[in-house]
Amino acid sequence: MLGRLIHYGADAMLFSTFLAGIKRQTGLAPDVDRISEPTTKGFVEKYLGLGEFIFDSGTDATP
Repeated sequence: MLGRLIHYGADAMLFSTFLAGIKRQTGLAPDVDRISEPTTKGFVEKYLGLGEFIFDSGTDATP
C-alpha cells in the first residue's frame, strides 16, 4: 500500500514537471483562474508551482 502511494506521488510530480517544461518552452499553461473553489485552486497552484521548482532545479533554468 505504501509503495503504491509513493509510486503515485512520484508519477504526479513527474507530470507536474512535464507541464512546467511545456510552459517554459511554449508558454502554454493550464488556466487555473477558471477554478472557482478556493481550496482546489490553491492546491493546483501549489502543485504546478512545485513542478516548476523541480524543473528549474533539474535544468538550472531560472527565469
